[in-house]
Amino acid sequence: MRIKLLAPIAVVLSLFSLPSQASLTTDLQGLVAGLTTLKTQLTGINVTAPGSCTQLGTLNTSIENYNASVSGITAQLPSPLTLTTTDLTSLADLSNLARGMSSEAVRLSQDLRTVEGVYQAFEYQAALSAMLRLSDDIGTMANRILEMGDRILVMADNIGLMADRILITQQLQNSNVALTQAAILTTQQNMVALSDSLSTIAYNLTLGQLKIDTQALSDQMGGTTLTSSNMASQLATLETATTALLTRTVSLYTWTMQTSQGASHYIDGDTLTLLGDLSTLNKTLATALANYANAINTLAPLTNSTVLSDATASMLRLTRDIGTMADRIVEMGDKIIVMADNIGVMSLRIVDTQNLQQSNIVLTQNSVLTAQSVTLTVIKNFGL
Repeated sequence: MRIKLLAPIAVVLSLFSLPSQASLTTDLQGLVAGLTTLKTQLTGINVTAPGSCTQLGTLNTSIENYNASVSGITAQLPSPLTLTTTDLTSLADLSNLARGMSSEAVRLSQDLRTVEGVYQAFEYQAALSAMLRLSDDIGTMANRILEMGDRILVMADNIGLMADRILITQQLQNSNVALTQAAILTTQQNMVALSDSLSTIAYNLTLGQLKIDTQALSDQMGGTTLTSSNMASQLATLETATTALLTRTVSLYTWTMQTSQGASHYIDGDTLTLLGDLSTLNKTLATALANYANAINTLAPLTNSTVLSDATASMLRLTRDIGTMADRIVEMGDKIIVMADNIGVMSLRIVDTQNLQQSNIVLTQNSVLTAQSVTLTVIKNFGL
């Protein structure tokens, strides 16, 4: 029996069509309502029932539309904006819902392992592809929600007053993203164990250049020492370099997303090695940020308020951009694995790379959170 989902999906999409003049509070509440609907639909899917592939495909399209809506709201955030406790509650709700959806994806992947001998080959392959796409989209969604929260933080004009509550929300979001990514990893590993042939493309040359560029930024950050007189100028210089690197990372990410839609290629071990190396370098960048934040906190009493204000603003933008870069690297890895046509042969290497990326992204997020927390404390304590 095929279950019709057109009406619920229409309701969800109508929630995403928010007017541009709507307040941030209204936008966030609309996203919470929409994601609640999507989670309810995901919870109701049973892969052992007829029509489940159609349900998964429809839901995947809705999640992609939802992710586009989150990105659209993020891009149109006014600056400055005033953050409220209601907004922070909505961000926490979004993060919790994304984590819940990742848990549902694990459930479905486990259920799919029990029906391998029941499905026809074509239907089973379609279910595998839909599940891999679902895990990829949910991981992307969790990252977009975290990035939206970071962007809101950067643009807020009342950080000092809301610092304590912001920290609680940021800690919850980081914890939920780590749990979400761990669940997505489990889902993909379940699918890897079942897959014989999907599709991918290797981007070794461009990935290699991105690794060189990221290593250069890492060396630059490692060689930078902050003082009470130079912290603003030095961080501004690093911010410019980081923005340029983020642009190149996003360009590669976009290319990967576009070409992988119809690609059918063989992934080699160098691709997996480069993805692992990039995630390790992003962890190093985030560690440097945490060290900078501690240095600023130590130097703050001796620093001119204008210099301190500029430095903390740069720090918040740096944490946002480096966190975004780390997310895009993980998403590229997920997409390439989703499209790999030699998963069976490369399964052990794929699992090793995913485990490394998972470990690195958790450490990266912890360092970014530490940098944000210390910077927020400085902003609050010095009335910036």
